[in-house]
Amino acid sequence: MTATGGKIVYELMPELTKKDEDRLLRYRGQSLRLLQDAMDEVRASRWDRCEELLWGSLTLAVKGVALGQGKELDSLKAVESYALELGQEYRDRRIRESFTKLSSFGETAEKVRESRIRADHLVQTLEDVTGAVERLWNLAPGGDLLSALLRGDMDEPDELEEMDGGLLK
Repeated sequence: MTATGGKIVYELMPELTKKDEDRLLRYRGQSLRLLQDAMDEVRASRWDRCEELLWGSLTLAVKGVALGQGKELDSLKAVESYALELGQEYRDRRIRESFTKLSSFGETAEKVRESRIRADHLVQTLEDVTGAVERLWNLAPGGDLLSALLRGDMDEPDELEEMDGGLLK
């Protein structure tokens, strides 16, 4: 679904194979686990480990959206380019700038450790990357349904399967 000039246009997504559905669900689960682990690392002030976890979470989220569109991304450069493309298409600064912000995360973390600056910049990057990951998963097949379930908007997981014959179709 894309918003253009106040109109919502539904885009056709390729039919996913069972193997791709499984892979998409695995990407989503790993991505969200890595994101949660990154938050845990922040609470322990382990910024270096947090950076690695954020890279992994974001990369899997971008690859998940690509997979849902029938695209395979086989390099970090391809993943970063696709994230930039998605950020432009959906006019989402967080997605567009996520990899750029993460690339300076380590240097900023070093400055924080040396007490030359406060951790505010790191927290802002963490919030932006978290927002980008959440938005990306909402763009992936089934993402809006899973978000509704997590928010409690749907009563039963069975409702997901009843809609259009399956969760990711």
